[in-house]
Amino acid sequence: MIKNLVKKLIPYKLILFRRSLAPLLKKITKENMRRKALIPILHIHLTDHCNLNCRGCDNLSPLAPETFEDTAVFERDCARISDLCNGRVEEIQLLGGEPLLHPQVAVFMRIARKYFPRVTIRIVTNGILLTKQKEDFWESCRNNNIQIIVTKYPIKFDHDAAEAFVRKQGVAFDYYGSTGSVSKTMQCSPLDIEGKQDPRESFLMCNSANRCISLSEGKIYTCSLIPYIKYFNSYFKQNLAVTENDYIDIFEAKNIDEIMNFLCKPMPFCRYCNKKGMIWDIGYGVSKKDITEWTGERINPAQTL
Repeated sequence: MIKNLVKKLIPYKLILFRRSLAPLLKKITKENMRRKALIPILHIHLTDHCNLNCRGCDNLSPLAPETFEDTAVFERDCARISDLCNGRVEEIQLLGGEPLLHPQVAVFMRIARKYFPRVTIRIVTNGILLTKQKEDFWESCRNNNIQIIVTKYPIKFDHDAAEAFVRKQGVAFDYYGSTGSVSKTMQCSPLDIEGKQDPRESFLMCNSANRCISLSEGKIYTCSLIPYIKYFNSYFKQNLAVTENDYIDIFEAKNIDEIMNFLCKPMPFCRYCNKKGMIWDIGYGVSKKDITEWTGERINPAQTL
């Protein structure tokens, strides 16, 4: 509560200014190319689709069909990562899409805790379905020490009531980033569909690279965009190519050091990301499934601040 009160005292334009400086600072310090000792955040999608339809969603959920992670595949991948990492994972985020759309979400929490007994595990959700979860969900949260993290979108929803409900279940609750005190807006990291960007520069300026690591179908990616660009390609009939050099197969990797060495290097796919053209606030709204939501054309940053 104190943390949120402090955040409320910080002017939003100052927050945006700080965010706008982050890519430049990353580039100067070459932070993303520093080999880490452990995986900071491991993202695993339980679904790719969502019950919201946010414009410019960086997980491309408005473009995704209904998809549900298979528990057997999830357990297989968790077992392998656990064996490779030997505890060298700081945090696991089960997300989407909207993870609470998955009817077996309680099972995923039990599996994750089985293989990562000492790792922080969080469900990242928009919160809409929290009060509709059955007792086995809350029991799994309590028994497996799972935290609920809500991204607070500016929609007609009683977030305070949802927070109180979660806490009443004896489950840890927090808001994602600064959304508990600052109205959530959307960002646009423009895609260059021609792939003419400098991969190294894009990688150095990326806020996700070598930090928010994505695990999907037995493959690890240095960010959460690459494994889901397939939905952008399919919907808009594009071909932003993902090659075997854009991921590392966890069943072929020999150890965690091989994975960490891979993650701190630019990927060929980085040529599609125009980090110099980052737009930090495009306002919140419903997606029209217009390609410009992801390419940044016709978005005037001056109108959104």
